[in-house]
Amino acid sequence: MNISPVVILTIVAAITSAAAAGMTNVFSTFAMRGLDRTGPILAITAMRGINAVANTSRAFLVVYFGAAVLAAAVGVTATVQRHQPGSWYELVGGLFGVLAAVITIAFNVPLNNRLDGVDPDGLSVAEAAREWQAYLSTWTAWNHVRTATGFAAAVLMLIGLQYR
Repeated sequence: MNISPVVILTIVAAITSAAAAGMTNVFSTFAMRGLDRTGPILAITAMRGINAVANTSRAFLVVYFGAAVLAAAVGVTATVQRHQPGSWYELVGGLFGVLAAVITIAFNVPLNNRLDGVDPDGLSVAEAAREWQAYLSTWTAWNHVRTATGFAAAVLMLIGLQYR
């Protein structure tokens, strides 16, 4: 493998995509179940707090959305160099990296915004349970998808590098 700027870009994009997927994987594997065990009112309150911090965390935002930008750059580079060995893997990996961010923006963020509009203190336990379970099941399903998509992006970009 020739260490070129494209190779370095692809390595950094793959690592960043894997890191972003790792962050979301935490929620898929245990954080959401842990929140669910606290009861619906506390779970809603805690998740709203997590979302508020995530929306202002430069470290999170730079890694998460930086992964998508880097993946897009890999995809564009792979398209330009489509006759190079491994470029199709890199192109699809780049697309998956962007798709993970699109899923976040199109599905998870609107669910977070809806939850942010819920006043857990103004709900009965039954109402809070309905709100939380609706959020939990849908949000977690989309989180699984964006996590798998991010990991797939990293793997595909690294496979593409094997051919360079």
